[in-house]
Amino acid sequence: MKKANLIVYVVMVATILLSACGGGGSAGGGKVNLVYWSMWNKTEPSAIALTEIIGKFEAANPNITIEAVWNGRENQTKVRTALGANTVIDFVDQDASQIAGGLMKEGLLLSLEDMLNSNALDEAVPFKDVFNPGTLDLYVKDAVHYLMPYDDSPVMFWYNKDIFTAAGIAAPPATWDEFLVDLQKIKDAGFVPLAIENDGGDYNMFYFQYLVERIKGKGFLYSAIEDKTGEKWNDPVFTQALTMIKELWDKGFIPPESLGYTWPAAQQTLATGKAAMELCGGWLPNELSDMAGPDFKWGGFPFPAVAGGAGNVNDLQQWLLALGVLKDTAHPQEAMAFLKFVMTNESQTRMAQALQGAVRKGVEWPAAMADGAVASTNATTVLDHADGGTAMYAEFTKNVLFFDVLPVFLNQATIADFPAKISADAKNYWASH
Repeated sequence: MKKANLIVYVVMVATILLSACGGGGSAGGGKVNLVYWSMWNKTEPSAIALTEIIGKFEAANPNITIEAVWNGRENQTKVRTALGANTVIDFVDQDASQIAGGLMKEGLLLSLEDMLNSNALDEAVPFKDVFNPGTLDLYVKDAVHYLMPYDDSPVMFWYNKDIFTAAGIAAPPATWDEFLVDLQKIKDAGFVPLAIENDGGDYNMFYFQYLVERIKGKGFLYSAIEDKTGEKWNDPVFTQALTMIKELWDKGFIPPESLGYTWPAAQQTLATGKAAMELCGGWLPNELSDMAGPDFKWGGFPFPAVAGGAGNVNDLQQWLLALGVLKDTAHPQEAMAFLKFVMTNESQTRMAQALQGAVRKGVEWPAAMADGAVASTNATTVLDHADGGTAMYAEFTKNVLFFDVLPVFLNQATIADFPAKISADAKNYWASH
């Protein structure tokens, strides 16, 4: 950071620390140590980027140090155990849906409302206005924000542009009917149209939840999850979605060998030029960067619209990572000052260099994810995994929804039996919960 910018940050962050960012705590000049537990592993590019951001924050705030604990993907589980043992933790990060369904739902986080309504650090606008449309408001509790997204991975079809060109596809499909036509072109050109993992539970559910949303609109799947009678699962939209998925298998757009794939075998067929595309989060180009190589031409397009459906092609699932401040922190103002620092243009640009999607408006995404940036900017509605079911009803989603849908997705159970089975399973689940 240039010296002049460093001075600006010192002044700005000092101002934040002297204002009411989150209530409670003191922003005096005494030494403050913040403990940050993260879902990243220490050697991952995002952890390296965050370490640099922490260093710059500490340089701008000499009285504050941040102790980062890199726990990996089991971070929230470790956090909950640690909190039970009275371990000091000031703020955490994780998949936003996981924090929302855990720490936020259980009332363990501080409100961020004062921080969001204060000024941004590096722009003369309210802080809440720097976020990409819809991302900040995906997870709220009683109209209060407890989570700050800082990383965006839009769930869409990520594809090999060279294969599309070889198949004579000039532009990605916008409708399901166009999608089917393009899949046939890709197959006729000698490529595998769709990469599917046999054990890709979350990835395979993307098809089901998107189709239900495209046909019935946001919130319908969620309403079925909440239906304690189980009757809503008899709605024909669910068998319609599964029938549309089955057509992908029947027409050979998903190869039979997919049933033998274990992650990451299927996505590797995309990197090696065998398969054309995969429905996945925006982390896919990052995961395949070494295997695909620097010359791989990545493209991405949103899940197609369904004719006559209530959903829109620009309704986009955003797999967000978020930061939250623990309610028992002794230093809420300092913790929230760091959250603001993570969302400066410079910090978000550094995160993007780690092949992550930016949550801040106007920040350039990695070239491989450029189409993801366009999709995020154009999103008319922001969707959550399983229409919010994963966040708010994680156990039901795993033990009923996934348990009943995925065997049908993989042709290991029949569509005809699905409504009665999931209706009964849902009713039995809610009867005991």
